[in-house]
Amino acid sequence: MDRTDDIPQITYDSPQLRKTGMDVLDLEEFLQDICDQGANPYQTHRVSHFCLIFVEQGEGEHFIDFHSYHYEPDCIIFLNKEQIHGFDRENRIKGKLVLMTREFFSASSANIRTSYFVPVHQSLSAFPVLHLSTEMNESCKAMLTEMMRALNEGPDSGVIVQLLLSAMLLKLAKQRESHLIHLSEQQKERFGEFLRLVDEHFTEIREASQYAQLMHSSYKCLNQMCKTCCGHTAKQLIDFRIILEIKRKLTMDGLSVQDAAFELGFDDITHFIKYFKRHTGKTPAAFKRELEG
Repeated sequence: MDRTDDIPQITYDSPQLRKTGMDVLDLEEFLQDICDQGANPYQTHRVSHFCLIFVEQGEGEHFIDFHSYHYEPDCIIFLNKEQIHGFDRENRIKGKLVLMTREFFSASSANIRTSYFVPVHQSLSAFPVLHLSTEMNESCKAMLTEMMRALNEGPDSGVIVQLLLSAMLLKLAKQRESHLIHLSEQQKERFGEFLRLVDEHFTEIREASQYAQLMHSSYKCLNQMCKTCCGHTAKQLIDFRIILEIKRKLTMDGLSVQDAAFELGFDDITHFIKYFKRHTGKTPAAFKRELEG
């Protein structure tokens, strides 16, 4: 594998994206353009926008946050802003790529109660690859066609694009959230609140009991809620988020073990190394060497 320290910062961009905050691109042409610019989309790189990858042809493995996910025709790959990923260099993919800035996505999803782009914690129970039924696939293709037509009609069609995207996300959310069908709306909201708090404070707060206090709840209630929602304890979810960020710092940002520990709030380097090894079976240095080798 190529040295992760040398991974280029690939910017997903287009005139339409800069103008409206959203674009629908031919995936094969997009990947070729990236390569023509001297970058390599088949190496791992960080995503700067929300992305939807509609797979029309091709079957392979898509790398997302240190895990490989199988894809095949008639499926969608979801990428959150700031996630890292890499396209399969052995199995070339064809389809559509939908790019959205944070601002455009926020505007489009304002009327959707549950965001389709779930936090990375929930990837434990909701894979980032969604296989579409024939009916859903045809519906998405039709809405994408209408979005592209509206984008070409000029900036006055921005509201139309937002409404079309919102409708598509809402339809897809019903399928992706099937793993949460047993939960009440209150449980979903509380679980989402916990995940947001973890994202905001994981560098300084690592204990579930402290998050329970922030939520005006008990440790027991928070733990039970997490188990009900995704089958994992609150502490497991906190550790999952911290370990993921350590891996990102060591590889994507190219930090030394000591610098990664400092940035993530570990005052004792020995404790940092033991913490990482306890959850991964490897020292941070060994993990970094393995990806660089």
